[in-house]
Amino acid sequence: MRQGGPRAREAIILVAALLAACSSTPPPEDPPLDADPPGPVEVGSKGPKRPAGLDGAIELVKAGKFADAVPALKKALDEEPRSAEAAFYLGLATEQTGGSKQEAEKLYKQALAFDAGLVEAANNLAAIYLEEPPRPEQAIPVLKKALAADPENVSLLTNLGYAYGLKNDVDSASKAYEAALAKGPSAQLSFSYGVMLFENKRAEQAVPHLVKAAEGIEDAPTLATIGRMLGPGKAFAECVKVLDKAIGLKKDAAEFYVRRGVCKHELDQEKEAGSDFEAAIKIDEKFQAAHYYLAQSLFAQGNGLRAKQELRTAWELGRETPIGKQAKDMLDGKKKPPPKGGAKKEEPKKDPKPAPKK
Repeated sequence: MRQGGPRAREAIILVAALLAACSSTPPPEDPPLDADPPGPVEVGSKGPKRPAGLDGAIELVKAGKFADAVPALKKALDEEPRSAEAAFYLGLATEQTGGSKQEAEKLYKQALAFDAGLVEAANNLAAIYLEEPPRPEQAIPVLKKALAADPENVSLLTNLGYAYGLKNDVDSASKAYEAALAKGPSAQLSFSYGVMLFENKRAEQAVPHLVKAAEGIEDAPTLATIGRMLGPGKAFAECVKVLDKAIGLKKDAAEFYVRRGVCKHELDQEKEAGSDFEAAIKIDEKFQAAHYYLAQSLFAQGNGLRAKQELRTAWELGRETPIGKQAKDMLDGKKKPPPKGGAKKEEPKKDPKPAPKK
């Protein structure tokens, strides 16, 4: 069973769309376990007795047979309501079988009431608090108390960083993420840290963490998302490198080429940018963003006639979209096209999506 970070937006922890290229987020996986189950608790003579059948139920949980474990765990908890283990495992099995989150929350609280040092229960309870709609103000004290007992627990630190990030407390979130990275560095943890900074309008601070994350990620959509976040951080060369990797993994995603082309455009690599926009159009001729940005690149290269043709195509593919309206304004002279040589692009107000195929 793997340890997990915040389950509330595992996507990355998927992110605000600030560059004009459509986002693509990997579908969420089945909810992971948030902590490895604890071992047997040593019970003193005055403590709760160990329920009969609890060990067998725990073995079922460890084997992933959560539905089979539920009846045995309920029986164990009925026999000994003070058993922190029984309450914890029943909460875990309840979540893994799609049961009531409210019931799982109650069970984790019950476990902690009888064993405040059961950090696995604290971490899972906090993870529930961090799901939508998130309740970071409830998660933070639970996590801080658990960290007092286990200060080097990476999952607790990661969830604490995520919780503080939701409250826009960047300093406290950064402290937690830095501590987690010092104990257990990983690409996913660097990605989570970078996303937190990006979502809290610290795009330039996010750059080194996102670049580090990209080194260990082999998922093309996630890499494309990182590339998009690197743009607002003005890390255009790094953006190109990350998107090179994304395209190497998935060569038929038109949006990846547009994203890379935008970053090349910012580096004044106009011919290379234009080639990327044309590659996107070859994959999807109705991709409005590709036509719009190709027009900007053609203007910068001095080919105004063809640029206007691409603007008209962009407008016709979606006349009421933000891109379509800007393309029409440029065609009508309400907006000036970029002059020849090193011009900055006109950015649509929203992340463009491919126009629906007719």
